[in-house]
Amino acid sequence: MRAIIKGKWFILIAWIAVIAVLFMAAPNMENLVREKGQISVPDGYSSTMAEQILKDVQSSENKGTYLQTALVFHSEKKLTVNDYKDAEKAVNELEKHKQELGITDLLTHFQQKELKNQLVSKDGKTILVSIKVTANGREAKEITKDLYDAIDNVKLDHYYTGSWVIGEDLVTNSQEGLKKTEGITVVFILAVLLLVFRSAVAPIIPLITVGFSYLTAQSIVAILVDKVDFPLSTFTQIFLVAVLFGIGTDYCILLLSRFKEELSKNENITEAIVTTYRTAGKTVLFSGIAVLIGFASIGFSTFQLYKSAAAVAVGVAILLVALVTVVPFFMALLGKKLFWPSKGKLEHGDSKIWGIMGRFSLARPLIAFIIVVIVSVPFLFTYKDQLSFNSLEEISDDYPSIKGFNLIADSFGPGESMPTQIVIKNDDQMDTSEYIALTEKISQELKKVDDVKTVRSLTMPMGNPIDDFYLSKQVTNLNDGLGKGNDGIKKISDGLSEAGTQMAANQPKMQEATNGINKLIKGTSDLKTGMGSLQNGLGQIENGLKDGSLGARDARKGLEQVVSHSKELLAGYKQLLTGYEEAGSGLATLKGHYDEIANNLAQLHQSLAALDSHFAALEKSHPEIMADSDYQAIKMTIKGVKGVPGIPDSPGAAEATKELAGALSKLNAGLQNAQEGLGFANSKFSEAIKGQSQLIDGMEKLVAGLKQLEEGLVKMENGQGQIVSKLPQFSNGLDGIKNGQEQILTGFQDMGGQITQLSDGLTQSADGLHEVSKGLNSAQDYLADVSKQKQNGFYIPQDVLDSKDFARLMDTYLSKDRKVMTIDVVFNKNPYSNEAIDKIPEIKDTVKRAVKDTKLENAKVAIGGVSSMHNDLDTISEGDYSRTVVLMLTGIFIILVILLRSFIMPVYLIGSLVLTYYTSMSISEVIFINWLGYSGISWAVPFFAFVILVALGIDYSIFLMDRFNEYRHLSVEQAILESMKKMGTVIISAAVILGGTFAAMMPSGVLSLLEIATILLIGLALYALVVLPLFIPVMVKTFGEANWWPFRKNNDTTGHSN
Repeated sequence: MRAIIKGKWFILIAWIAVIAVLFMAAPNMENLVREKGQISVPDGYSSTMAEQILKDVQSSENKGTYLQTALVFHSEKKLTVNDYKDAEKAVNELEKHKQELGITDLLTHFQQKELKNQLVSKDGKTILVSIKVTANGREAKEITKDLYDAIDNVKLDHYYTGSWVIGEDLVTNSQEGLKKTEGITVVFILAVLLLVFRSAVAPIIPLITVGFSYLTAQSIVAILVDKVDFPLSTFTQIFLVAVLFGIGTDYCILLLSRFKEELSKNENITEAIVTTYRTAGKTVLFSGIAVLIGFASIGFSTFQLYKSAAAVAVGVAILLVALVTVVPFFMALLGKKLFWPSKGKLEHGDSKIWGIMGRFSLARPLIAFIIVVIVSVPFLFTYKDQLSFNSLEEISDDYPSIKGFNLIADSFGPGESMPTQIVIKNDDQMDTSEYIALTEKISQELKKVDDVKTVRSLTMPMGNPIDDFYLSKQVTNLNDGLGKGNDGIKKISDGLSEAGTQMAANQPKMQEATNGINKLIKGTSDLKTGMGSLQNGLGQIENGLKDGSLGARDARKGLEQVVSHSKELLAGYKQLLTGYEEAGSGLATLKGHYDEIANNLAQLHQSLAALDSHFAALEKSHPEIMADSDYQAIKMTIKGVKGVPGIPDSPGAAEATKELAGALSKLNAGLQNAQEGLGFANSKFSEAIKGQSQLIDGMEKLVAGLKQLEEGLVKMENGQGQIVSKLPQFSNGLDGIKNGQEQILTGFQDMGGQITQLSDGLTQSADGLHEVSKGLNSAQDYLADVSKQKQNGFYIPQDVLDSKDFARLMDTYLSKDRKVMTIDVVFNKNPYSNEAIDKIPEIKDTVKRAVKDTKLENAKVAIGGVSSMHNDLDTISEGDYSRTVVLMLTGIFIILVILLRSFIMPVYLIGSLVLTYYTSMSISEVIFINWLGYSGISWAVPFFAFVILVALGIDYSIFLMDRFNEYRHLSVEQAILESMKKMGTVIISAAVILGGTFAAMMPSGVLSLLEIATILLIGLALYALVVLPLFIPVMVKTFGEANWWPFRKNNDTTGHSN
């Protein structure tokens, strides 16, 4: 210390130089807070896994990292036409400047009309626009400014919100709060120091000392953050200000008070300084080390927000250096002038309050203990440890991001702006029907979770299931098709029955036709025979004409009769030819009908065969239908039975129609032959008729020639020769007619048998189709029952998978390589609320349960979003809280053991602080939850409150108990009473100053800081006015000489000098 006093000017210059260099070298702390001070979850937790997977996808697709943003347009009254035009104008401006603003995606109902119900509130007062923005190297405040500037001319109220926008407002609020805290702290400390020392000079010393420490510490921390990623948060600077100014002032008060006390005993300033640092300096050193250990232990946390408070340890270390260098400089330089213009005694007076309370505690230890119990225990019983993760409560509702979030919550539901996102990463592509069916299963299971409002996924893009993807809907369409098919089958069955009946009815007519053809053949044979006789007769006539002209008159009459009979025969031939032609036409018509029946049967066979694919699809989607007897009967009726034990083989309707169609084809071939034979006969018969006509003409000429017998016997003889020569041709024509008639007879005989078979086949087909119709009726009944079941059986057809519309849907919820899928879960609670956060484990379990024993069982599943992040923070904070408490209390215990040379005193000192902490927490819960209506104490507050209260509270214990050790030569009760008198004023003043520095955080506008300040104010008041003056004396008296166990024996009364 003497060396420091001698080199005091060098030390001062060194301080100033170091501060100047560090200040110029250090980066801007506010920018560092914006860049690296945001709350983030360490790697390995669900929310960070989800974030990393999505970042990898965006990187692989060259999309860059985007910031999900919501733009809200709002009017207190229902939006007018002009309001809609304003909003659309703003959207068009953003669309126009997308590239400059870094907008990668813009979703609005102005561009997609079908989204109006989702993006315009039901009350018509709010419009929501979804935007994705890339940072492109810009800070959050720059992005926000650019977005607002782009639509600055829009008069309709509008706000941007989103987790990153809210985070930026939190940083802005904390920085504004820091500036308020710094100013209030300096003014407050200056005022308190003026009251304590009643001096115009002394208050300046703590401010300079702490100011040097703060500037140096802040610069060092900024450099560490920039160079080695030292942990940083929005709390770092405020805690540095509060703690350094608080304990720095306290330590300065202790040192200056002791220096003032020593000056009253010793005129030598150097000796007074040395004595001050030998006694109070040791106390300050150990107190500072305790605080240093407390905050350094935070460095063992895994959570960056908690670790960021370790910067206070850097500040405390620098403060301790300043206390042993800067303060001695002013002590040595100013001496007694340090306390100018105070003219009273330099020695400060004893504390009357602590003196009274100390005597009471020692005289009535049980009552004092009961008072402590009465003050603390009732609150402890009400303590619920109810934490809140609602970041929206941290700052005022006046911030635009909070206004925007609240408007979305009021108009669309609190979860719409920040849905929880399930991210599934798989080795296989997930664009097949099987994976999509799994997606639907997961989505349906998630919808069953309490407080889940909507699930949006590949199968539920609008939040509702697509009915067309369910068999219950598809079965309805199939049922309609089967109904129509059944109706067609019934008509075919009725037609076949009618055809069979008509075939049976026409069988006698076919027999009559056969008999008639037999008669025609017989008649034709008789005609041929008659033609032979006619030829003989004409030959005899010819001979007669050659013999002479005798009997010419009889011959002419005979010829006239022959002509008459020939004309009658010609008329008969013509009638016969007409009959044959009608028979040919009838056969053609009959063949046409049979062709039509054959075609219908072929179509029926194809329809029945096509049912195989439907049976396969139905069996795949509903394996249980294989056990349905009606379904098996339908299937066997259509497909037939072969090789089934206990059931005779049968071809089935499909095979029967095929065989029937084949029989008809054979029948039609026979009809074709018959038609051709009849046509041939008709052509020959036409030639016969032509010959008959020629014969009549000849005979008519013969009759005319007979009249000129005498004149033209030669001519008649020649004409008679012509007649005789023509008769063989006529006879040959009759042979052709007979052959044709025989072919017709054969065809009709075959046709008769085939018609019988056809009639029987048609009847059997009609019966079979009737059975098919009955089976289809049963199938329709079953399908109707299935269709009544809502959303039963998910199946997506391949044509839907291959469609362009579904491809766009997959681009929304699947990565380009189709190996990463997202599912959005929207809660009906605020995503920051405990209700939503507590549902995250259930969401995880639900997904795990849904993918068990499926192809996604080994896929990586992570949950992202605000709720998931805070659920991870809850897990982290619990682990870090326990770890830090153990490390901190262990370190403080060791320091106290070394300083106080006792195992007993550290135990009840630490116990007193733990009691004070939980009592303060309980009282704060009553204030903020029961009175002010907050959802809970901010989740980070208990951690910081414990660390700060214990680390700083132990100072006062050390102040008191170190002085107690100085009086060990006195009795235990007298020693503690004297210590309380001497240190009471110092401790109360220190508590007031420390409380004041934390009270300066209250106007910051940050709820967490307000809660921390409240807890610390309550804790410091309890500790300084109740626990230390009432509880500690009781403990000291109770243990007596054992207070120093095991380092001092009960009979050891060795004195201790200053």
